[in-house]
Amino acid sequence: METLFISAFIMAIAFAMQPGPIGFEALRRGISHGWGAALRVELGSLVGDALWALFALLGAAVLFQNPLVTLGLGFFGCALLLRFAWDAWRASRSRVVFAAEADGRGNHFAAGAMLSLSNPQNITAWLGMSGVIVGLGFLNPQPLHILVFFSGFMLAQICWCFFFATLVEFGRRLLSQRLYRWINLACAVFLAFMACRLVAGTLQLALAL
Repeated sequence: METLFISAFIMAIAFAMQPGPIGFEALRRGISHGWGAALRVELGSLVGDALWALFALLGAAVLFQNPLVTLGLGFFGCALLLRFAWDAWRASRSRVVFAAEADGRGNHFAAGAMLSLSNPQNITAWLGMSGVIVGLGFLNPQPLHILVFFSGFMLAQICWCFFFATLVEFGRRLLSQRLYRWINLACAVFLAFMACRLVAGTLQLALAL
């Protein structure tokens, strides 16, 4: 059980460290609104992560073999990424006014949750992770094994949320207006690129129907 828990914990940290839309959006909002905003984006994304994990680990992924479900989530995710890319582009063209940490007008938690929930590719990642349980020697995983793996993964994700938000908070104190605009521009380009990749995959699926 200890091996299962530690393996899940390490996998979660490696998973969280990979650059992605959630990290870039948390960075962008955290720079402008502070530690609390970055933390809420990251914590919001855990809602989607937990849901995708439950679907994969409990074998409910058959629902997402329905092409209409995948198409709907794919197009919604494209629209969401493009919206955030547009927000980042506008921020790169204007002077930033650094807000207090208590500023919650941006619905940061909801943004993180929607970004995670709208990415159907997460179910593929979680299906792969569920195979790790078998690879560790649990050929017939019991509910307890799944719970231990899930607990280790989610605990690591929560720890990463606080670490990343703290990193952003310290970083924002060193930023100039010019550097802030360049960061927003980079976020806009990256989010738009991810939206294009997602829409391309979604269109391929639509054409295959």
